Amino acid sequence: MKKLLSVISFLVASSAAFAQGAHDFKINEVYVATHSCCDSASCKQPGYVDEYGQAASWIEIENTSYSTHEIRNCFVTINPTVLDKDMPAPQREKLMSAIPAGDPRTSLSAKQRITFFADGHVNRGTLHLNFTLPVGEPFTVYLFDGNAVDLLDSVSVPALPVGSSYARISGDEWQVLDADKVTPNAPNIAYHNNKIQEFKEKDPHGIAMTLMCMGVVFSCLILLFVFFHIFGWAMNRAAKLARVRAIRAIHEKAEKVVEMAKQGTTETKGIEIETYAAVIGLALHEYFGGTHDLESGILTIQQTHTTWADKSHELRTTPQHHQAVELKK
Repeated sequence: MKKLLSVISFLVASSAAFAQGAHDFKINEVYVATHSCCDSASCKQPGYVDEYGQAASWIEIENTSYSTHEIRNCFVTINPTVLDKDMPAPQREKLMSAIPAGDPRTSLSAKQRITFFADGHVNRGTLHLNFTLPVGEPFTVYLFDGNAVDLLDSVSVPALPVGSSYARISGDEWQVLDADKVTPNAPNIAYHNNKIQEFKEKDPHGIAMTLMCMGVVFSCLILLFVFFHIFGWAMNRAAKLARVRAIRAIHEKAEKVVEMAKQGTTETKGIEIETYAAVIGLALHEYFGGTHDLESGILTIQQTHTTWADKSHELRTTPQHHQAVELKK
C-alpha cells in the first residue's frame, strides 16, 4: 500500500512539474515563406531552409524559463475550431499537429528556441507540421499542452507580406520584420524606431547630434567641476573646524593645568585645591559648631617646690676607699 501511494505521489508530482514547464513555452516568431514547399528545384533558395534544403513557412517556439523542459507531445495548429471547450480532447488532437517524442531536439534548455516547419509534410521528421500557413491572410497560431485541453499560448498574425515574419520583441509587443531581418532560432530585435528615423530625417548631416552630444558632455564636466569644488570647500571647512575645536580643547586643558599649578605652588603650598578647601571647611565647621567649651582665658596653674629639681639627687654617693691589710701568718 505504501509503495502504491509513493508511485501515485511521484506521478502526480511529475505531471505537475511537466505542466508547469509546459506553460513556459511561448510562440516567438512566425514566418511566411516566399514559396510553398514543394519538391521542385524552385523551392531551393537561400535563407533558412529545412533538412532537405527547401524553404518553408515556420513557427518558432521559445522556452522562456531558466531551466530545461521538454516540448514533446504538445500540439500546434491554426484551426480556430479547437477553441470549442465542449469538444472532446481526442477529437481536438485530430485537428492539431502533435510534436512527437524521441527527438533530443525537443528538449529545450533555458531561453532556447526551436523552429517547426509548417509545410504539411510530417513524414520528413519531427520538426515538420501537418499544415501550411496562408499567404496574404491573417491567421492565429495556437499552442496546446500535451493533454490537448490547456492552451499554452496563441498569437494573432496579421496578413504578412511574402518572405516576412511576425516576431515577439518584448512581452506582448510584436513587430513585422522584413525578409532580411528575420531571426530564426535567435533572439528577436526591433530594427526601427520612429523617433530615431524622424531625427535622422531632420538632421541628415548629424550637426544637431554633434552639438547635442558636446553640450551634454560639457554640461556634465561643468557639473562635476562645481560638485568637486563645493565638495572640496566643504571638506576643507570641516577640517578647519575640527582643528579649531581641537586647539580650543587643548587651550582649555592647558589653562586648567596652569591654574592647578598656580594653586598648588603658591596658594596651597603644594596641596591640591580640593583638599585645601576641604580642610578649611572642616576647620570652620568645628570652630562655629560649638564643639569646645568656652574658657575664661585665666591661667590657674601654681608653682610648687619639689625635690625633683634638686641637682644633688642627680649624682651618686661618693664611694669610700679601703686599704688592703695583709694578714701575717
